Amino acid sequence: MLDRELDDAVTLVELGEMEDDAATEKEGVEAMKALLRQARQRQIEALFSGEADGNDTYIEVHSGAAAPRARTGRACCSACTPAGRSARSSRSR
Repeated sequence: MLDRELDDAVTLVELGEMEDDAATEKEGVEAMKALLRQARQRQIEALFSGEADGNDTYIEVHSGAAAPRARTGRACCSACTPAGRSARSSRSR
């Protein structure tokens, strides 16, 4: 089905170029763009069409050790700034 539609779109573009008809050429290009979107959608559907693909999935993320400056929270103020705790972080207690 996509093959036939692609052939038709290519024919429109070629016909538009030969006849110097911008509207026909544009129609063919738009048809090709639509076919590309349709093909991408079908590719995704094919990737997720297996027996277990309808099941739920849980992902667990564990962050690794990072540089000392990657801390967050109250400890971040004394670790990240040369002056230690800032007045702003002291007020938030």
